[in-house]
Amino acid sequence: MATGTRWTPNDWLRLVGLLGGFGLFALGGWLLYLGISADGSVDIKSTILSGTLKTTSAGLFICFFGMIVIVFSLASLYTPSKTQIATPATTKSKAMRLQSYFWGLLIGAVVCAIGAALTENTARTAFITTGTTLGMALIFLVAAVVRMTLNEDA
Repeated sequence: MATGTRWTPNDWLRLVGLLGGFGLFALGGWLLYLGISADGSVDIKSTILSGTLKTTSAGLFICFFGMIVIVFSLASLYTPSKTQIATPATTKSKAMRLQSYFWGLLIGAVVCAIGAALTENTARTAFITTGTTLGMALIFLVAAVVRMTLNEDA
């Protein structure tokens, strides 16, 4: 381990948030598996996320909130380096390099969706899990490309 890589309190808080988000998501999955139901709705109003979530499944509520915690924990990891100033040429080339990953993830997610539609039971679960993982990776990849292009315009 390098000497200059010390964890700050923010890093520890991100790790705890990320582990808690995965724990909530796993708990929600377990509740979905058990079939525990609860009628209700949650009204969310913030500057980033607004809307209403209505469901009859307690597990779906927990999975949703676990996913939101995971997304915001991972989104807070990005901190632009002050020592490295990106020129438009290097930023553009990085964004272009990510284009092949984008298409690969997108095609993989579509293949998983088709596989989930055409298969049953255990194979369907594997396709859905893989497709969800690819979809989440695709979201973060698109966010990274958008950040790169915004930094290019600045």
